[in-house]
Amino acid sequence: MQTITGYTDHTQLLRGLAFHWLEWGRAVPVADAPVMVLLHGLTGHAHIWDHVAPELALEYRLLAPDQRGHGDTLPHPETYSTQDFVDDLEALREAWGIERFVLMGLSMGGHNAMAYALAHPERVSRLIVIDIPPRLDPDRWPNRDEFERQARDGHGRFVDFEAALESVRPDNVTAPEENLRYRTQWNLREAEGGGVMLKWDPKLQITWEPADLTDGLSHLAMPTLLVRGGRTDTLPRRVAEAMVASMPDGELVQIDSSGHSVPTDRPEELARVVLEWLRRRASKA
Repeated sequence: MQTITGYTDHTQLLRGLAFHWLEWGRAVPVADAPVMVLLHGLTGHAHIWDHVAPELALEYRLLAPDQRGHGDTLPHPETYSTQDFVDDLEALREAWGIERFVLMGLSMGGHNAMAYALAHPERVSRLIVIDIPPRLDPDRWPNRDEFERQARDGHGRFVDFEAALESVRPDNVTAPEENLRYRTQWNLREAEGGGVMLKWDPKLQITWEPADLTDGLSHLAMPTLLVRGGRTDTLPRRVAEAMVASMPDGELVQIDSSGHSVPTDRPEELARVVLEWLRRRASKA
């Protein structure tokens, strides 16, 4: 199993939740380091950035929270609206004592990043959105029946790690084996009576209420990079192109060999693309 180090763990009570986050920093005084905040996707966790962070941390102080209902942020709340996530991030920003920062998010995290940037444009110097459209309709997802069963009955118990890994592999065919194993291990907790269970809130997928951000795209005035996985079904190419066309200062880059979860599938390429863009756009916050 991979072991990736270099981060520190933190937990703080905010808005009735004990928020957990990871922090990496470059080898300079923290006060002098530009800041980048990293938001994971739905059913993910802060450790999805572990493969990307080593390169980014050479130039940035990185802060990656477990968003509500995910990872080691507890307890699981009742609501998961876009506004909930935006307000959580603003509370974290105040706790971190930062004023302006680069904001990057994957999937649900990218959606929340766009919403936060719209609500607090003075805080976001540059925005990076990974593989998510501005509008989603969870009511029409084909596996909604399974989401409802999961919300009602809770997560099932896997006999061991390998059984849990097999359950996620069909949806992650473009992920390198070791990266997928690493991501999965951080998404599990020991189950009562033996075995392992998923960490994230089992009612999360059925209660997530993503706002429609389509009309807001034209108000994202900060330089914005949209990253698309070339083998994704989540963000069709035509939708990605339309998103960038709506943004005042948007750019699109595609990582051809990646699926939806770019930080897991192609972390080195993602780090290179992001750093090159940030340097070109002089994005030190």
